[in-house]
Amino acid sequence: MPVLRIKGGTPLRGEIYASGAKNAVLPMTAASVLINGRVTLTNCPRIADAETSAEIIKALGGCAEFDKNMLTIDCSGLNLTRIPQRLCEKMRSSITFCGPLLARFGCVGFYEPGGCVLGKRPIDLHIKGFKAMGAEVIEERGKITLKGSLKGVKINLPFPSVGATQSLMAAACLAKGTTVITNPSKEPETLALADFLNLCGGKISFYENKVEIEGVNRLHSAQARVIPDRIEAATYLCAAAATKGEITIKGITISELGIIGDVLKKTGCILTEEHNAVFLKAPQRLNAVDGLTTAPYPGFPTDLQPQICALLSLAQGKSVVTETVFEARNRHIPELIKTGAEITEKNRSFIINGVNSLKGAKLTAFDLRGGAALVIAALAAEGTSEIHNPHHIFRGYEGLIQKITSLGGNIEIL
Repeated sequence: MPVLRIKGGTPLRGEIYASGAKNAVLPMTAASVLINGRVTLTNCPRIADAETSAEIIKALGGCAEFDKNMLTIDCSGLNLTRIPQRLCEKMRSSITFCGPLLARFGCVGFYEPGGCVLGKRPIDLHIKGFKAMGAEVIEERGKITLKGSLKGVKINLPFPSVGATQSLMAAACLAKGTTVITNPSKEPETLALADFLNLCGGKISFYENKVEIEGVNRLHSAQARVIPDRIEAATYLCAAAATKGEITIKGITISELGIIGDVLKKTGCILTEEHNAVFLKAPQRLNAVDGLTTAPYPGFPTDLQPQICALLSLAQGKSVVTETVFEARNRHIPELIKTGAEITEKNRSFIINGVNSLKGAKLTAFDLRGGAALVIAALAAEGTSEIHNPHHIFRGYEGLIQKITSLGGNIEIL
């Protein structure tokens, strides 16, 4: 099994480009199933999850080919509607294929999706939504089959689920009539999916607390550019801050970063923007941040909670970070403690007493974002760290080793 070896203690300095957003390209790829023709996605990140999405399309009889950072998809020859079990178990985003397949073919078969183990991540909101739209649900021996013609309905989500909003919104594009989803996700990646579907001929409108989708008979071919990855960019900004570095990330703005920009400023970092690029200069000692709580957009993203915990481990004073989205997004905490971080857990809050320095250690990545947090800690630590199970990290970070190396970091895969 490969291992990441990182020799820490060197400030990250230099320039990198923001990759395309993992959380945007996956639902866009799945939604391409709705189109009986060719779709081209540019600025597509070459990450493991994007490759898995392409595998799913090929397994269903379609075409999906990468040319550097361009993904060309043609689902005109799609002839299967059951997603292979091995691909469902490989990636949670496999669930986003269900709505498009059901809407286009009137049938889809799949298995419980896999991905990062973050606690309960039920797909019941997806299933309830499809049932409300007219689908019959058949469950047997771990297989789930949905059948039926979809119709427009009103759906109220109990919380703004990103996955459910995206699945139901995509399916509603080919449903008969108008679908109204109240309390939807408003993440930039969800809006990017709506923009893509509208570019293909969909009729989707977002309002203050609802999204309306008017069904159409068909969608057409289109080319779209994947938005920059705010989570990836923020991860590198946290790494630069933790190592007392100074970096520029091109291809993204402070507004696209969202609330993380404000949090980094609270830690004492200088954050400025010029010519579609974000510049960060870290202070010699970070300030603690209290009362940080994960929440749906525009709140602090759960996908950045592990990384900010790693950063605040080196801040002066006590920080408190509370996780409200995933009850098991805490497996990075014992690993950070191995590096010398002083963190205690109380209910779903992490009380972080900042230390002057971290030390190298043997670590294990248990999930994507938790693994990214360990990379940050290892880059800042004195000495050498080894991170096992790095495949989790590569699921969401394009060119991780090359980017860190270009910034002066000492990282290699063994």
